[in-house]
Amino acid sequence: MWTVYDRLISAVKDEGVIKDFAVGPDWCCVLTEDGRMGLSHVRREQWRRFPFKTDFKPGMPLAEAAAALKSWNPPEAALGLACINASLNTPSSVRPDAVVYPGGRRSRGVFAQYCGQRTQGCRTLMVEPYYDRDEMTSVPGMYDIIRLETSYRDYRYNAWEELLPEADSLLLSGISLENKLAGLILGEAVRQGKPVYIWGPDVPLAPVLSQCGVGEVTGFIVDDAEKCFWTVKRAGSRDEILKLGHFVTEKY
Repeated sequence: MWTVYDRLISAVKDEGVIKDFAVGPDWCCVLTEDGRMGLSHVRREQWRRFPFKTDFKPGMPLAEAAAALKSWNPPEAALGLACINASLNTPSSVRPDAVVYPGGRRSRGVFAQYCGQRTQGCRTLMVEPYYDRDEMTSVPGMYDIIRLETSYRDYRYNAWEELLPEADSLLLSGISLENKLAGLILGEAVRQGKPVYIWGPDVPLAPVLSQCGVGEVTGFIVDDAEKCFWTVKRAGSRDEILKLGHFVTEKY
């Protein structure tokens, strides 16, 4: 369950520190003293069941704050993931063989482009994707979607045990890392020999994920950290945020 989280947390080895952070209704971000930015989606709960324990503050080392990813408090875990992304999702860390997608407005079409090369002619189990089914009409192939909070034609999270054996591959997201579904499903998918991909604007570009059985990761690098910070702070939408950076895919 916790292996993937421990690997991600231990991957933060730099000496970066938090300059500021913001938690909006749907997204949060962490800005470092040296101008790096990490994003994460924030899951909203009607009732706050778990306390917020990490004392996030300016000057806090990213390596220390990253441990919050294991929290069951959604905003706290999201900030922990944002710290990991601030450390790992930087232009200097991109592998030479990575696929770098165009940024700006074209970032909004990357998911459909990505799926067009991987879901065609197969059945994919998607865990907490960032798009509703109505936005995914151009995605080829068959796909089942599971979420903690379902919408029309989605499955509840506990259906994964029934759906995974029928799937040809598994597509996780940063949201599934934050809400702990990834920890539940990833190990079983590897045991069944399913190819595993992780895609999202809050997914760490972390080669250590290969040690958990992940074959390919797509993450997001923010190009305009200050503008992204204020966009998150004023409750900017997903598409507004995506215009401020670019996606990168790395195969492991």
